[in-house]
Amino acid sequence: MDALPLVISVMAITPSGAFSPGPLTASAVALGSARGWRAGLLIALGHMAFELPYVAALAYILKQIDVGGYKIPMALAAVFFIAYFSYLLLRDAWAIARGVPPSLPASRFANPLVAGLALTALNPYFLIWWVTVALPVVTALSAQPLHVFAVVYAAHVWMDYFWLTLMASLGRAAARLLSARLYAVFLAALAALLMYFGAELIAGVLAPQKS
Repeated sequence: MDALPLVISVMAITPSGAFSPGPLTASAVALGSARGWRAGLLIALGHMAFELPYVAALAYILKQIDVGGYKIPMALAAVFFIAYFSYLLLRDAWAIARGVPPSLPASRFANPLVAGLALTALNPYFLIWWVTVALPVVTALSAQPLHVFAVVYAAHVWMDYFWLTLMASLGRAAARLLSARLYAVFLAALAALLMYFGAELIAGVLAPQKS
């Protein structure tokens, strides 16, 4: 089978996941404010480190997966990570507001590679996206050779790299344009946004399912 129809399909559905607001996007902006576009690149690499074997397993090994029974513990773990990340942002925001220069050591922030990996692997909605929205593509890939899988996955993942690198670059641009006090407010706002996404995540998995 020609890979082109699958490439078109995956490129059509990818923005619904890759470009949606969420913890991964917010973390790219936050980490990018200190590290620039490279933070987005590393977050995307961490994201791919989990996503690539996961999608390959779905296509060639598992065929289908039910994450329903694991949604709550996964969401709780993700919220814990988000809360810790938010704490780091608030801590730096408070330090900057008290007069510490905004060019803080990058080590004070969460590692971008770890952030990308954790916020992907612990997000049940990401796992579910591949077995719902992307299921037709995954099903079609199960009958294709590995070189077709590689082409189709590349057509998907470049958007993740583009988006997360762009968000990190925008975060860095904002950090350079803002005064120290406004930069502190910017970091605090990102922390609040992350906490909102965390609350939304846990509320979504705890909400009763409609029959």
